[in-house]
Amino acid sequence: MDGLARRGIAATFVNSTLDAAEQRRRLRGLAAGEYKIILVAPERLRSRPFREALAPVALSLLVVDEAHCLSQWGHDFRPDYLHVAEARREFRAPVTLALTATATPRVQDDIVRLLSLQRPERLVTGFNRPNLSLEVISAPNAGVKLNLVRELLAEAEGAGIIYTGTRREAEEVAAFARDECGVAARHYHGALEATLRAETQDAFMAGDVPLVVATNAFGMGIDRPDVRFVLHYNLPGSLEAYYQEAGRAGRDGLPARAVLLYSPKDTALHEFFIENNAPSAGELRRVYEHLRGLGPDESGEIRTIAEAIEAATGVPQVKLRVALDQLQAAGAIQRAPDDDYGVIRLSVLALPESALQNVAAQATARQELKREQLDLMVDYAATNDCRRRKLLDHFGDDSPADAPVCCDNCLARLPQVATETRAAETQAERAALIVLDAVAKLNWDVGRGKLTKMLKGSAAAEMAPYRKARYFGKFEALPLADVESLVDQLLSAGYLKQVGARLPTLKVAPKGEAALSARAAIQVDLRSPRPGASRQRQARNGANDTMAETGRMLVSGMAPEAIAAARALTVSTVYSHLAQLIADGRVPVSAVVPDPIRLAIRAAIEAEGSSDFLAPLKARLPEEIDYNVIRCVVNGWRREHGEGDPKALPLPSPADEALFERLRAWRLETARAQGVPSYVVFPDLVLRAIAACHPRSSDELLAVHGIGNLKLEKYGAEVLALVAAAG
Repeated sequence: MDGLARRGIAATFVNSTLDAAEQRRRLRGLAAGEYKIILVAPERLRSRPFREALAPVALSLLVVDEAHCLSQWGHDFRPDYLHVAEARREFRAPVTLALTATATPRVQDDIVRLLSLQRPERLVTGFNRPNLSLEVISAPNAGVKLNLVRELLAEAEGAGIIYTGTRREAEEVAAFARDECGVAARHYHGALEATLRAETQDAFMAGDVPLVVATNAFGMGIDRPDVRFVLHYNLPGSLEAYYQEAGRAGRDGLPARAVLLYSPKDTALHEFFIENNAPSAGELRRVYEHLRGLGPDESGEIRTIAEAIEAATGVPQVKLRVALDQLQAAGAIQRAPDDDYGVIRLSVLALPESALQNVAAQATARQELKREQLDLMVDYAATNDCRRRKLLDHFGDDSPADAPVCCDNCLARLPQVATETRAAETQAERAALIVLDAVAKLNWDVGRGKLTKMLKGSAAAEMAPYRKARYFGKFEALPLADVESLVDQLLSAGYLKQVGARLPTLKVAPKGEAALSARAAIQVDLRSPRPGASRQRQARNGANDTMAETGRMLVSGMAPEAIAAARALTVSTVYSHLAQLIADGRVPVSAVVPDPIRLAIRAAIEAEGSSDFLAPLKARLPEEIDYNVIRCVVNGWRREHGEGDPKALPLPSPADEALFERLRAWRLETARAQGVPSYVVFPDLVLRAIAACHPRSSDELLAVHGIGNLKLEKYGAEVLALVAAAG
């Protein structure tokens, strides 16, 4: 509507945000010829007043947007769209334009059939978006996902959209982006008030908001050309949905990123929806029997509302809409156009048991289709092949999968990446290749637990099938924890990846395939002593001494702010000491945080049900309670409840953070000059390690986990110069 108004085209819309009087006024204007275009949602075609208002109007064009919603084989089938076909016949079959960005050949055929299009002209412009780089990053849990969000936002230029699977995640990730990444972000989902949704969309389209974190409710009308990235925080339910949402990036033709964070656990949410969205035969029968029991009015029709049917049958409205359409398709009910205010008008006919079973069978077929679509989405996320080729093949596009930057799998095989390798020499480097080769050579899928037990040579009965494997017992001399650590390091570095759903298994990633092919060195730690370790221990001991001094001053009765002033430290540094001391059990949290504030934070933790992330807790607390204090209470809570390793939560020192940010800025500039993603230069984990230990020589830099001789030769001088400049 906004776009049409800017072009001076007489257009209007009718939807539920308008009161009844305004709707009637617009319908009168439509009948009087005041408008050239009217925009409505498909369910509006159920409305009798709307159909009556359209009856005398000569329609020259019927446009169906998101036309894939017509087809039960589409990724987003909506029963209300079937009324478009019915209305088209009533409108005397005007010229019809059906538009969609994500229709497979099967769905295209279904659109033609359902709309009764005669000799249609099909215009398929091609599905390749060469300016869009495609990436999938393994992210097994929420903590890893949030760290990847932080890294992406630090590198991103321009606007972005993050899609989440649930409303709660949309709110939490937006809060994380604002509070912990410093990005002005808003959340968007269907439960927000219409005015707030409109404000958020308008602000994003106007360029006032650089980032929106949303469910798939955010999409219609989003045509901002300079979106530089779309990040999927969760696995979408189908390739069609994924490509439609990812395609909102780079509409100006400039380079943009489509990044998917893949956790096998994400499939559980989709499986829940698949199981619970389609009505069963029993639910269909309950709805039918309830409707049959309602008495008709003087016109002979039954009148009711969806809320009343839901209350009487227990069938939620999401399923109820589908159930009513399926009962109508089976000839069990005959629906008239709805009245305003959502009043359903229908007549009840006979329902043979065979027809009921047929309707239920169709619902089951729809569920199976959804599962197939989910399997294809998982296959895309887990594949080692070209992701662009996967997408084009899915949509029946056999044109070349050409792009300046294709996908992460193709990037991993580029010669410029391969040249950064050297042959494996050390015991640890050879051990890493053994793990990769073990996964590659096994004739069946293997999970993390079974793999580590096989390499260790476990005597457990369940390991009997593995005893003939080539590498069974290869790491017999290592503690099991060391073998697990080795596998986890290869997962974190992207040489291995997890695939599957309920029982994730391991697969060698393209990066691992390249390393195996070249027998290349992979930087891993087998917990053996490394050069420079003693210097790092000295640095840690020094840090322990300064923390201990902070603790002594606190016990003497000084407040954190007074300690900071007396020691010429920032308040944040003092609180980072105290957070670690609380985690170690050396200082009680009650000595740091006053009882009223401490109790408020504990109440927020209990209400949230988790202490894993600080941003959701901050959102529940008054503005004056800052992250320093929250972190102290969380460390105490975690220690008290035995949740994980409380030492994982201390704040880095401001000096370390400042150096880390300078290193990231240098990495971004270096990566752009080389035309590669930032992680190819150094991942965040390595930069944080450098910032923490402040290496002063090549030997000390080489001691940092993740830096080998090639990285040292290529980047060592620049990194050491940055560290020296930091003081």
